[in-house]
Amino acid sequence: MVPAPSDATRTRLLEVAGPLFAARGFRDTGIKEICAAARCNVASVNYHFGSKLGFYGAVLAHAHQRAFVGSTMPVPAAGADPQQTLATWLRWWIGSMLHPDRPTWVQTLLAKEIVDPTPALDAMVERSIRPMHGRLTTMVKRILPPRTKPAKLRDAVNSIIGQVLIYKHASAVLERLGAMPEESAAGLDRLIDHVVTFTLGGLAALAKPSSPTTRRRSAR
Repeated sequence: MVPAPSDATRTRLLEVAGPLFAARGFRDTGIKEICAAARCNVASVNYHFGSKLGFYGAVLAHAHQRAFVGSTMPVPAAGADPQQTLATWLRWWIGSMLHPDRPTWVQTLLAKEIVDPTPALDAMVERSIRPMHGRLTTMVKRILPPRTKPAKLRDAVNSIIGQVLIYKHASAVLERLGAMPEESAAGLDRLIDHVVTFTLGGLAALAKPSSPTTRRRSAR
């Protein structure tokens, strides 16, 4: 099915704007420049997105979704083993986040927004990131004991996420340290296996009843 001209223009604007915003940031990238590159009228941005900020928010959401194109977030089957469910989800998430075919501008744009956020970040979090974070939190909660404190659950989820984001947001430092994983399909598989094993082992340790000594230390 051939997309309508208006839909094609909207898609072209999103595709063209991503690399430009990534290169120069939200404030230093002009709408005229984007529309010239997209071969469309300047009024197209207001028509499709309402404003420059609305347009930028759509570009951010589009960039985040590009990381997961071609793969749907796994939905756990009823009664599935919690550890296996989490392992399957992590393999999907890490494989998508660190896939070598992911456009470099996607990471550059998202990293810039995280370092110097605009009001558009709120919309991207709600539309794209919160659903994934909520799914991960639910899966981790099923593995930990029922009365796990919210702060402990939060820290566990953040630790899992941090294992992966370091390879996106600190890759330049890791490369200079000689600490980046091998950039190949086999290297990615090994990293995924490590994160899954490390995560499940860490959650198993958190799920164990603490000793009296540990409880006294945590109470201080």
